[in-house]
Amino acid sequence: MKIIFFGTPEIAVKTLQVLHMMPDIEIAAVITQPDKETGRKKIKTPPPVKIAAERMQLKVLQPKNKKELLEVLENFSPPDFFVVFAYGMILPEEALKIPKHAAINIHTSLLPKYRGASPIQTALLNGDKETGISIIKMDKEMDHGDIYLLRRIQISDFDNYESLSKKLGEISAITMPLALQDILSQTLPPIKQNHAKAKYCKKIEKKDGEIDFKKSAVEIKNMLKAYTPWPGIFTNIKGKKIEITETHIDENQSLKPGEFKIEDNSLKIGTSKGILIPKKIKPEGKQEMDTKSFINGYSNLFMPRKRTKRTCP
Repeated sequence: MKIIFFGTPEIAVKTLQVLHMMPDIEIAAVITQPDKETGRKKIKTPPPVKIAAERMQLKVLQPKNKKELLEVLENFSPPDFFVVFAYGMILPEEALKIPKHAAINIHTSLLPKYRGASPIQTALLNGDKETGISIIKMDKEMDHGDIYLLRRIQISDFDNYESLSKKLGEISAITMPLALQDILSQTLPPIKQNHAKAKYCKKIEKKDGEIDFKKSAVEIKNMLKAYTPWPGIFTNIKGKKIEITETHIDENQSLKPGEFKIEDNSLKIGTSKGILIPKKIKPEGKQEMDTKSFINGYSNLFMPRKRTKRTCP
């Protein structure tokens, strides 16, 4: 069986590695996003899938746009399958016609919930108790194709984006090789999605991490789960950006939304329902610290502003 693998971030690496280990699967090429500049020094950094593919001595291609992608694919004889996992570019309709059997997408939600760019974050934001992967036959619409199979997992109270991504990546790696065999042998027919029940999610932006204290403490805690490690959750106190990196909540106490209170070396923040009790905080430009250290070092942020008296000349 010959495939071309499309993927970019860390979540796709395990699946690529397992497919590469299968004696009856040949990976003709790995297609991933171009290297990106990262950090303050703008250092060109290859995506995780590229690093893994090169270690396995696989052919790696990084087209910059859809036109380049189609040109790249013309250089290959049609594979049996495309396997697409978090590639980061929507494949043009012409590309979907190239494989002999199907272009297959691994999507990290239980379709038709949630179609779009941030299914893992959205499941955490909504406080879902379960998620999973969907293996679908791609069509011209986003996450719209017929479903070959679903694999469900439970979301732990301690999961965040990083831990849940790892779990979903591992489920994909276990599931995909057998799924390809079953699809090839036509023992796993695709089933149409219920499009009437489709739910969509948006691309996450940095501004989404800003805390609105009119939300409940539970909702803000869910934000922290969804936005760890990026973009994090943050607020501004007297013009100083403060990131909360670990917090407990207490739904039985109350303060006004956005009210800050220091009590027994603890910081309490009011929400629409319950309070946040941050355990670790990262002030702008500083290292992460526990709340006690933060209170000791930044007590001036919680002092009332002094009024300056004006005197007549």
